[in-house]
Order: sequence, then C-alpha cells, then structure tokens
Amino acid sequence: MMQVTVRDIEGQRKEARVEVEWEALRADHEDLVSEYAKLPVPGFRQGKAPNARVEGHYRKSILEDLTARCVQRFSRQAFDGEGIRATGPVSITDVAVEYGEPFRFTVEFTELPEFHLPDCAGYALTAESDAEMRDELSERLLSETVLEVPAELIRQELSFDGREGVSPDGDEWVAARRRVKLLLILDKIAREDGIEVDEQDLEERIGQIASAHGTEPASLRQHLMRSGGLSRISRFLLAERTLDYLIERCNAKADTG
Repeated sequence: MMQVTVRDIEGQRKEARVEVEWEALRADHEDLVSEYAKLPVPGFRQGKAPNARVEGHYRKSILEDLTARCVQRFSRQAFDGEGIRATGPVSITDVAVEYGEPFRFTVEFTELPEFHLPDCAGYALTAESDAEMRDELSERLLSETVLEVPAELIRQELSFDGREGVSPDGDEWVAARRRVKLLLILDKIAREDGIEVDEQDLEERIGQIASAHGTEPASLRQHLMRSGGLSRISRFLLAERTLDYLIERCNAKADTG
C-alpha cells in the first residue's frame, strides 16, 4: 500500500511525499540482513550470528542500504501511479525508515513538458564510428524537435557543474540548454519504447565513479541520493542506452533498404 501527496513548490518544481507500508520493504530488508550475516558479529563465529543480533549490530548500515535500494523504485512507482512524467534531477529528502514502520520520504522533481518527437527511426546516418553516429543522431534530434526547455532545468544542470549565476545570454547557458533538451528528448523516446536502466546498471556506474574518486560506493550513493545526482547519473545512462537503441534501428532500416 502506497500513499502519495503531490504539491507545487516553485516554478515548475513539484514534490511528492511518499509513504509505503513496511510489508513492501520486508523482502529487501531480509535479503540485506542475510548479506550482513556473513560479516563478523562480536561474540559469534563469522556467519553464525542469529539474524536478530546481526540486525542489531549493523542496524544503521542495513537501514541506509535499504533506503538506497528502495527509494528509487518507490519513486518510480509513485510517479507511475499518479501519472507523473518526472524529469530532471530528482532529489530525495526527509527519509524516515525504521524496522516495522512505514517508509516515508519526499521526492522533488520537475514535470516533463509536452512536445512531439520527430520520426527518428528513418534517419540515414552517414557517420562511421559509434561516437560519430551518436553525435550525428543527437544533432538531428535537437534540430528537428520543437521544445521550450524549462529554465529551472537549465539552472539545475549548471549547478551540478558548479556554474551557478550563469547569464541566459552566455555560451554556458546555451550549451546546458542543449544538453537538457537532448536528455528530455531521449527520456521521452525511452518511455515510449520501454527502454529502462535497472539497479544493476546504476550500481555498476556508481562503482566506477567511486573507484575513480577513491571513495566507497555506499557513501557516494548516499551523497548522490541527497543531492539529486543519483537521478542525473541514471538519466545519462538511459540517454546512452537510448542513443544506442536508435542507432541500431537506423542501421537495421538502412540494411533492409
């Protein structure tokens, strides 16, 4: 059972307060306890501690991992249930998770604006390498799609790069607007064609970023979840996958004449 309350915040930003009954998290919680049971627990041989002692000893870490595992899934379910077409960075706040209690959190988002997609399946790509085909396809999508990008999304994109206060007349603003526009286009194509990024894909990318920065994946995930960076990484992964999907379709059509 899920309860969702949506309200406007400012401009085109909205928030959804989500509450999920504990039963929906129980299987995830039990799975995490089983994983932590393999770790040392004082007073017991490794792997031999009762689940209750494991849970007590690793309670904070288990609940943090439970939040990281479930919050994205329940956000998507809340959006789907309410008919919300969320886009842009999605930030998670006010998380409340306790064993046996309802799981509560607030998700802040921007709703996807309405626009029409071009018939990109029929594009004849002339580039040869994968990178060049991605660039060519991206340019076609940008030039043939009429879409007014919300200024709030552009400001958010710039803020992730530490470029706040950029003038709308500047080159940085224009470049950010192009990136956001392309992400919105690819996001809509992915929704319509059923393209998704799963948790394993996301965890692998987080692991790569954590390794490059010399930090722990779990700590990085918590930081990204609070800042909205988690959804941003997911969106870039989805964009990459969608571009590859479109390139395959274009090439297949070209091969069949």
